[in-house]
Amino acid sequence: MNIAESAVVEAAPERESPFNVVMGIWARWMRLADQQHPGGDANLQDTRDFMRTAEAVNVMVDGLPRVNWWAVKKSQGICTVWRFPDSSYADALQGAEVALVPKMKNHIAVRRYFN
Repeated sequence: MNIAESAVVEAAPERESPFNVVMGIWARWMRLADQQHPGGDANLQDTRDFMRTAEAVNVMVDGLPRVNWWAVKKSQGICTVWRFPDSSYADALQGAEVALVPKMKNHIAVRRYFN
C-alpha cells in the first residue's frame, strides 16, 4: 500500500435539494398503504408534520398534468412504467419540478424545507 492509497480524502456529502427532501417525504407517505401511524415510538408532532407535508404535496402532485404526475411517481419508485412514448421522462420530471417548487415554497406545511 502506498501513501496515495492510505490518504483517502472523503468529500463532504452534497446537500440534497429541498424539492428532493419533500418528494422523499411524499413518497414515504404514499407507501404507507393506508397505515396512519409510523412504527415505533415516534414524536406526535413529527408525525403530524410528516402527514401535513405529505398530504399537501399529494394535492399539488394530483393537480399536475398527467404526464408530469406520472413522471413524479416514476421518479419516486411509486410506479415503474413510463406510458408516454411521445414525451421525454426527463423533460416531464423537470416540468413537474418547475410547477411544484413555487407551490411548495408558498405552502405553510412545506415551505420550511426551502429556508
